[in-house]
This record gives sequence, structure tokens and C-alpha cells, in this order.
Amino acid sequence: MLIALLFLMGVGTALLIVAVLATRRQMYLDRRALAPVDRFAQASGDEGAEPAPILSVPALDGAVLTIGGATRDRRFQLLLFIEAKSALCDFVVGQAVELCHACDVRLLLFGEGQVQDYAELLARHAINAHDFVLNGSVGEDYLIGPLPSAALLDGLGNIIARGTVQRREQLEMLLVPADRRAETIKGRPH
Repeated sequence: MLIALLFLMGVGTALLIVAVLATRRQMYLDRRALAPVDRFAQASGDEGAEPAPILSVPALDGAVLTIGGATRDRRFQLLLFIEAKSALCDFVVGQAVELCHACDVRLLLFGEGQVQDYAELLARHAINAHDFVLNGSVGEDYLIGPLPSAALLDGLGNIIARGTVQRREQLEMLLVPADRRAETIKGRPH
């Protein structure tokens, strides 16, 4: 009887250790998935912001877009790098369209492959052909990781933040500097 009790206690302890380790690992993965955004600038200004590479690339409509460098209207730009026919990318694009509209941020999408692969996604989210670029090398120049990923550029052409965006919370975290800028502009007396 005593041997059986000790055996059951040993099995119970082993199971408890496995459960604690599994929970710890899951918490680590959740924390990592929620906050993969690299911040370059402080909330108070652009100290430490990384200058974005300046590239000229053709948009889907044939116009040449210059990415990086100062913009005429000083609007922030969210560069969103996506894959064709990915349910996750489709979800992220929908969230990005909504959040960029609310923060007055210009959304530019980047992908690689064929135009036909992206046609349905662009139509579903009412993305203008002028705001979509088929060029995979832009992601390499901006040091983008796994897709979907994004980089936030300020109006002066500095990278404020970048990272993997798989959830709405990650997009919101990435867009915090742009949201603060929008609140500041709205709060100014005219």
C-alpha cells in the first residue's frame, strides 16, 4: 500500500512539473506574440529614430512612389508587407485599413508575386492601386521579418517602429506614435 501511494505521488509530481513547464512556455509565447514591435523613437520626439531607406518603386497603377524621406504633407506612413492568399494577411489588412483611417496614416501595401493573386484582397478592402507595390526587395531594404510585418515612418522619413503584426493589438501598438500625433493636431487651436 505504501509503495503504491509513493508511486502515485511520484507520478502526480511529474505531471505537475510538466504542467508548470507547459504553462510557462505558453506564457512566454503569448508575451512574445503580443509585443514584437521594435520602437526606435521615444514618445517625446525623434531621438534615436532610424532614417528609412529612400526607394523609388512602381505602384500597381504604374506611378512611381518614393518611399522614405520627408513627405509633402508630413503624414505618417504604414508600410505593410503581406503575402497573397493568406487569411492572416487578409485579416491584418482589414484591421490596418480601419486603424490607419482613424489615425490619418497613409497605408502602403507591399507584396510579391502576381497581380492576380492580390486582386481579390485589394477589391475586398477597397485598396487603391496607387497604394500597392509588387516588389519583394522593399521588405529586404526595410529589414522586415516574417509576414505580415509592418514599418511605421514619420513625416520626415524616419522609421519609428517596425515588427510582425498578426493581431489588432500589435497594429495598435505600432501606430501609437501616429495616434499621438493625430491627437496633438486635433487639440491645437486653429
